[in-house]
Amino acid sequence: MAQRFGSLKVYFPNVVFKIIPDARLGKNQAAFRVPLNVNKLDIKDYLTHIYNVTVTDVRTTVFPGKLSTNRYTGQKERGSRIKKAIVTTKEEFEYPKEADVDKHFGGLEIKHETMRRANKLKGWRIRPSIEMMALRTKILESRRETQEASEKKS
Repeated sequence: MAQRFGSLKVYFPNVVFKIIPDARLGKNQAAFRVPLNVNKLDIKDYLTHIYNVTVTDVRTTVFPGKLSTNRYTGQKERGSRIKKAIVTTKEEFEYPKEADVDKHFGGLEIKHETMRRANKLKGWRIRPSIEMMALRTKILESRRETQEASEKKS
């Protein structure tokens, strides 16, 4: 029998859970920063259906916003509130590895662009520095490596 696509409705989550590393939690616990409008049942449902994690307990707290003073008026203002959820799972929880910003998110290009803008502010003529030239070579090398890796795969 041939597979049919498009007959089922697919719903994508429209909430963002941010993992908060906390050394005080147990091995089967994880802390998340969640939107204020998400409740415990939504958190459990989200983690079980999206990540196939067996959730046994969910605890949430809402932290008040931090007080700060407005520079212009001198009045005290309160920032936005934060909701934190501590989730206990059946299995041991492992934090994901940190992504390499320079390799995957264009970190070298961002550094190069900030240095270029700083040099442009110094004078009308842009003079590339030794650091800038080194960054350019790193960028070109990383691009070559990614191109070679993609060519080898195909």
